[in-house]
Amino acid sequence: MICEKLCGVLVASVTPVKEDGALDLPAVGRLVEYYAASGLRGALFPSSTGESFALTAQDRVSLVEAAAKRAPGGFAILGNCSEHNLKDALRNARAMADAGADIAVCMPPQFLAYSQEELREYFFRIADESPIPLVVYNHMTRLPNKVGLPLLEELSRHENILGIKDTHSDPNRMLQLYARGVQRDFAILCGGDGVAAYAAALGMEMLNALSAVKPKLFLNLYAAGRAGDLQRAALYQREVDKLMGLFSALRGGLSSSTLFAQAIKAALSLKGLCGTASVQLGYPMEAAGFAKVKEIVDSVREEIA
Repeated sequence: MICEKLCGVLVASVTPVKEDGALDLPAVGRLVEYYAASGLRGALFPSSTGESFALTAQDRVSLVEAAAKRAPGGFAILGNCSEHNLKDALRNARAMADAGADIAVCMPPQFLAYSQEELREYFFRIADESPIPLVVYNHMTRLPNKVGLPLLEELSRHENILGIKDTHSDPNRMLQLYARGVQRDFAILCGGDGVAAYAAALGMEMLNALSAVKPKLFLNLYAAGRAGDLQRAALYQREVDKLMGLFSALRGGLSSSTLFAQAIKAALSLKGLCGTASVQLGYPMEAAGFAKVKEIVDSVREEIA
């Protein structure tokens, strides 16, 4: 049976920082309270949209500590323990547990290419030694090492690996997972906004960044898919597709991970939850950018009659 902490819609959170790049811990608390009040089931700190690899190891721990302190009962805190090497990933998993995370989240190691057998050993070692359960984070576009379907099935059989955050826009991969029946007792957390309706219809869960901006939209999509109402799920997916305009909302669509995170922060700043500064590098937020973000957000319906 899928762990209750991973059921439903969870958010891959941005990381609020001050203009000097220091963590804005009060804003972290506001975000957690907002996520929980909106009906989301948990939050990942720091996510890839949360600029995790631009943060120091201590900042990541401080971020999770602040989130865990403000999380109400039943709201799951997922702590990102990803690193380039096994020793540091294990150290991070222990640190995330000490910081109050319920679940550790780990990507494959980066830059160096590894076989599927080596990746199995990597994740099994972390799961064996982590004091809290593990969710594997597979990103099919950003990472050189990807979790193939046979490996995913192997991971699902480890008692301390509860699920996988599977980020891609490949409905065929989702259909293959459904056919294999993996998600019946293992959480498949869809990270691809463009295939959210597939996830809901196929009985999968969600863990994405855009649910921070329009929580009710994703909750309604999830409910429609789970109810087998494919028409409504498709209509809600249209609204998600509009919201995906935030990916290219700033500076004429300039390619930048910080700009996507900044667009989400801008949408949240309109709710009074956090500022718009980036953890590292990034750009000053301009009036035209705010206007574009507001235009996109205002165009998206969360309820469909």
